Amino acid sequence: MEEDESMNIALFEKLVDGQLQKISERPWDEKLIQALNVANFVLIGGKEYEMIEGRLNLDLNVFELLLVTVSSGGGGNRQ
Repeated sequence: MEEDESMNIALFEKLVDGQLQKISERPWDEKLIQALNVANFVLIGGKEYEMIEGRLNLDLNVFELLLVTVSSGGGGNRQ
């Protein structure tokens, strides 16, 4: 497997006050990236998050995912 077959994914939580908190940044392979097309929720450290949107940051070569906490409703008022 070549190095360029993975991409770094940065996970950001949108807090209640609107601030963004970086949860983690990790390399994802092609299979995980393809799963983004069908998944709406992720579990990280036993905590469930809803994926709100993604942004491809070409300056940093990172795909950034914006998440809100499911259990507390997070910062995203999706009413």
